[in-house]
Amino acid sequence: MEIKSSGNKIMITGNIKSINHYQSIANELDKLKNSHQNITIYIYDSISITSSVIGHLCKLVSTTNLALSLFVENDSLHSLLSELNLIQTLNVKKINNQ
Repeated sequence: MEIKSSGNKIMITGNIKSINHYQSIANELDKLKNSHQNITIYIYDSISITSSVIGHLCKLVSTTNLALSLFVENDSLHSLLSELNLIQTLNVKKINNQ
């Protein structure tokens, strides 16, 4: 997994699957939440997301005034977030590759 940020945007490529990945994402979010009211996360490639990342995102949304948008490329990941009823909570949108 690789993570990059620019302004209020975080771009993640590769599969999100380890505790180290969670820590990288959480650290980046914690840095950005102090300087931005809204954060947009783009997840490319990953077919799943760890429960720790989901928990961190939900905690940020519920305990702060942070406006979060989550764009996912993979259909399976989008379906997973839908099954967990997180589409509205995490403001999930599908990246359409044309």
